[in-house]
Amino acid sequence: MLQINKFSVITFIPLFISMVQPSLAFALATDREQPIKIKADKVSIDEKTGVSLYVGNVTFTQGSLILKGSKVVIHQTDGGVSKIIASGKPATFQQQQDSTNELIQAQAGKMEYITKDERVYLSQDASISQGDNLLKGNEIEFNTHTSTVTAKKSDANTNRVHIVIEPSKNPLSSPEKTPQKKSK
Repeated sequence: MLQINKFSVITFIPLFISMVQPSLAFALATDREQPIKIKADKVSIDEKTGVSLYVGNVTFTQGSLILKGSKVVIHQTDGGVSKIIASGKPATFQQQQDSTNELIQAQAGKMEYITKDERVYLSQDASISQGDNLLKGNEIEFNTHTSTVTAKKSDANTNRVHIVIEPSKNPLSSPEKTPQKKSK
């Protein structure tokens, strides 16, 4: 594998941008316009296989998007990113949404994003939260294209899927109160 050099960084940055942009439909529109900042203790890029390896306190930042892990592997095929795998104790992800002031946050021992299918797979004690809403399970699959989520426990794990859904805090969505009659 090649150790990172200036040429590899210049080649890799546009590929990372093309990888991140399709997955950000739920994110701040301005995130796509922000510079990408990558930090790691060690970076290796194999241009023949299209595999980039980032190891040691890895942090990817673009606008409000922050992905952290102890190891991140990026697979590139046909000039674009096909898969990203992040692992850690735990690997974490957070991003601001356009539609709300709350962050979407996720964590798991392993996170895998398949760009073609627009699917995120979280495993090993996974969780996704937005505000006080929470979904926890050993395995969570999130389809960013259809906005569907499935979660399950592992076969060997007795911990079941855990969900917390907070009621809407929008005063317009609460039932109207019946006016009280004045007593004479």
